[in-house]
Amino acid sequence: MSKIQPRLLRTEDAAEYCGGLSISSFLSEVAPHCRKLNPAGRRVAWLRDDLDKWIDWLAGLNVKEAEPAAPMTRGLTLDDLP
Repeated sequence: MSKIQPRLLRTEDAAEYCGGLSISSFLSEVAPHCRKLNPAGRRVAWLRDDLDKWIDWLAGLNVKEAEPAAPMTRGLTLDDLP
């Protein structure tokens, strides 16, 4: 049986997903460019798609949604970004 891959990651897991970053490095370098979600009003979660876009940007791929000049915040969609 295959294991389900979550779309939302806790901060610790998101930091690990982004190359094993420390939580403080994740929060200062990655988090400002991703949507911060609070599913069911509980702990913070990060959308895997946003993390993938940040990684693509870091790799030099042309992904405008993850550019540092255009941080993603709750309430915006990726279509709203310049």
